[in-house]
Amino acid sequence: MQVDRCRVCKKKEFKTIFSLGNQPIANNLLDNPETVKVFPLELIQCTYCRLIQLNYVVPKEDLYEHYAYIPSVSKTQLKHFERLADDCIASIPLKEQSLVVDIGGNDGSLLSFFKERGMRVVNVEPAKNLVEENKKRDIPLFNDYFTQRNAFEICQQYGKAKLVIATNSFAHIDDLYGYLVALDILLDDNGVFIAQFPNVHNLLRENQFDTIYHEHLSYFSQTSLYHLFKNSPFEIYRIDNTAIHGGSMRIYVRRRVPPMYEIDESGDLIKKFVVEVEKNCLDLVHFLKKQKEQGKCIVAFGAAAKGIVLLNYCKLDRSIIDYIADGTPYKQGKYAPGVHIPIVPEEELLKRPPDIVLILAWNFKEEILDKLKGRGYTFVIQIPKVEVIHDR
Repeated sequence: MQVDRCRVCKKKEFKTIFSLGNQPIANNLLDNPETVKVFPLELIQCTYCRLIQLNYVVPKEDLYEHYAYIPSVSKTQLKHFERLADDCIASIPLKEQSLVVDIGGNDGSLLSFFKERGMRVVNVEPAKNLVEENKKRDIPLFNDYFTQRNAFEICQQYGKAKLVIATNSFAHIDDLYGYLVALDILLDDNGVFIAQFPNVHNLLRENQFDTIYHEHLSYFSQTSLYHLFKNSPFEIYRIDNTAIHGGSMRIYVRRRVPPMYEIDESGDLIKKFVVEVEKNCLDLVHFLKKQKEQGKCIVAFGAAAKGIVLLNYCKLDRSIIDYIADGTPYKQGKYAPGVHIPIVPEEELLKRPPDIVLILAWNFKEEILDKLKGRGYTFVIQIPKVEVIHDR
């Protein structure tokens, strides 16, 4: 669906920022290397509220019915979740038996930390393939999208939520105001809503173009968030920046008290972002093609959605990348959409040792480098600029 009005301010005036062309859905890995549907992947900015957003919305059923990303595979992500749970319990504060609801809670790994600390928990997650993962953790699950209807149902079964949390799902929402109505139903009068999403300033400053994919509909700044919440029952009372996923913004929301301040973005930063992303892509392709011409074996590590975006934008297919190694069982045996590179278990690195490893999941760079150290690989990282690391 083509966007014809801003999802925050509802105005119709946009400027185009950057296009990644037509791309497949990054998290829809293929059972067979076949032709797949592609959709526009282009950033636009509302000229009024300054929200940076995608100009095309893929039907949510195509994105979330089966979801390949599993946070519990990463030790870095699990440590982040544990720190987040402890911070919430201390700062809100939460007491034993307080109700915590995770919107888009994936496999329930974040909620498991709240549960271990005595909270009651509920996950609202639409992906069908994650039902069993939640059962394993004994996490009550509403296998659905977050709506006013299931907000009422949760209240009827469990009461009002003291904490509603959305890590990396709030920016996926097209109908933001419908979401806030459902939140108004679910949240306790003294409750807190926490949303975490990629920090748009990090994205622009560090050329994180591979963070742009079809799930991420909105790229919030404080200005656009001000416009979103100003006519709602809620206000942002705290904003944190966290290093996870290359830099994320975390907002803390409560029922309204006083107004917020409005802050604008810099147009120069956007222009610089576009120029540097294009340059970095050319640098990466030039380096990898030169290595391939020398007979080097080149593989990628981490079949993250951001990696699929990068591969498609830079047109890195099987002529350059031999395979993608990934530790997530759901992804193994699949093919990266668009470029049709096979995804294999991490053990393949020992069976078919590469010369060059392109780290696609750069937000977990340190964890990956530590895991693969001592094997003599040459690592390449593309964000914020092309970096070559020799493991000798």
